[in-house]
Amino acid sequence: ANIYVTVTAGSAMDALADILDHPSNAFAILGKSLPRVVGYFIIFLVTKILVGLPTVLLRIVPLARMLFLKCMCREKILTQQELDEVYKDNTLIYGWEYPNLLLVITICFTYSTISPIILPFGALFFLGAFIVYKKQALFVYAPNYESGGLNFPSACHRTLIGLICGQITLIGYSILRVGFYQPAAMLPLPFYTLGMINFFKVMYEEPSSYLSLERAIDLDGQPTSRETPRQDVYRQPVLTEAATRPYKYRRSGDDESVMSEGMSVLNEKVV
Repeated sequence: ANIYVTVTAGSAMDALADILDHPSNAFAILGKSLPRVVGYFIIFLVTKILVGLPTVLLRIVPLARMLFLKCMCREKILTQQELDEVYKDNTLIYGWEYPNLLLVITICFTYSTISPIILPFGALFFLGAFIVYKKQALFVYAPNYESGGLNFPSACHRTLIGLICGQITLIGYSILRVGFYQPAAMLPLPFYTLGMINFFKVMYEEPSSYLSLERAIDLDGQPTSRETPRQDVYRQPVLTEAATRPYKYRRSGDDESVMSEGMSVLNEKVV
């Protein structure tokens, strides 16, 4: 919605005077002014590349939160649980990151044929996003739950919906440029993409929600009870943790070394 409001408002405002002088040429005037709005989106992508991605690396909000807590609270009198809250690991907020990436790819889909100059900026953004989020996912973010890839099908569907929006925009732009055969030739594209969405849902999303027949037969042929658990079976981290003990008021250096050794031994057992 943000994209099309910006495109429509920017094109209409730029061409408003010409449309008032020549009302009969409104479609042709809008068709000529529509590509000019691409400058706004290029600046938007450059801003996300030079400001948005470095902000993700700098982690300004967690840093400000930690500094605020350290300035407002005396660390010497904090309990261990309070200290762990100050230095807790951060998680990737999918509801914030996914929409930002989908917005960029929808912009690229919309203007890829009208003004292809936007494509290098979109490719540069996704290259930087790949490097930044890969580093953050490996070394910074700590997942607090395991969804089993539930977000992946929805991300694919919304990406294809963005492609449909780009195709509809191209058809409308061809009509504005007084084209006839081009819109008629491109008319099946949105329906084909919509059919591919349903195809992917039936062929991949729904079968992935159930155990495959081959895997079920394999499991039925195995004994139900085992003397020793299999080492290659994934287990939730909660099930592999050692028995919990009450926190001390503060951990000393010796306690931290003992705990780090215990965690390393536990990780070796899990692996």
